[in-house]
Amino acid sequence: MAECLIKRRYNDGDIPTIVSWQNGTDDEIAAMIAAADAGQIDLTDYWSIGDERTVSLSAMAATGVGETHAAQSVTFVLMDTGANSGYKDANDKTVNFVVGLKHSLNENGYMNRTNTNAGSWESCARRTWCNNVFRMAIPETLRGIFKQFKTVTASENNSDTLKTSLDYFALFAEKEVFGTNTYSRAAEANALKQIKYYEVSANRIKNVNGSAAIWWERSPSSNYSYNFCIVNIYGNAGSNFASDAGGVASFGCI
Repeated sequence: MAECLIKRRYNDGDIPTIVSWQNGTDDEIAAMIAAADAGQIDLTDYWSIGDERTVSLSAMAATGVGETHAAQSVTFVLMDTGANSGYKDANDKTVNFVVGLKHSLNENGYMNRTNTNAGSWESCARRTWCNNVFRMAIPETLRGIFKQFKTVTASENNSDTLKTSLDYFALFAEKEVFGTNTYSRAAEANALKQIKYYEVSANRIKNVNGSAAIWWERSPSSNYSYNFCIVNIYGNAGSNFASDAGGVASFGCI
C-alpha cells in the first residue's frame, strides 16, 4: 500500500524524480532538495555521507584576497547530515547535508592580508571571499541549493566568547575536523561536533594540484594573535600565519 502511494505521488508530480547525488542533473538535485525542505522526502533515504559529485566552477577574480582562481572541476562530498552535525539554517531549521570539497582548490590563498586573526572568522578576508566570490563561481542552479547557515567560532583568539556568523560558505573549525581542540579555544570546540566524514583520518589530507598541502580552518589559534588553525600535509592539527598561503576548501549546507 505504501509503495503504491509513493508511486502515485510521483506520477502526480508531487515528488520529483529520485536521482543520486553523483549523477542527477543540477535541476533534478535542486528539485529533490526542494521536496526535502517541504517535508515530502528525507534525503538520507537516498543519499549517504561520502557521496561525491563533480562540479565545474567558473574562474574567480582576486576580489578581497590576493589569489585568482582558474575555472576548474571540483568534487563536492556529502560530509555529514544536518542532524549529526548540528548545523541549522538562518531560520533555525536543521539542514539536510553538510557539503564540502574533497580537495582544496588548485590555487592557495591566505586568511588575511596581514598576520592577524583579530575579529576571528567573522572579520577575516577569507570569509568575505567564501560568501561572495566562491559562491558565485558555482553554477546558478546548483548555487541555489546552498542555504545560509549558522557557524560558531571563538570571537577572538584569547576569548571564550563565541560568535555566530551567517554564511553561505565557510571553512571548517578545528573541532569539526579532528573531534578535539589542539590549537583552538576549548569553548569553541565544546560548541561543535566532529564532521562524520573527517572521522576517517585519511579524509583529512587534501591535495592542491595533486599534492598533499596544508589547508585552512576558520578557528583562530588560541595561543597567537596572528595565526589561524590549519590541517597539515599529514592530516594533523597545526596553525599558521594568517597571511601565509594555504589550501582553501570551503563547505556549505543544503
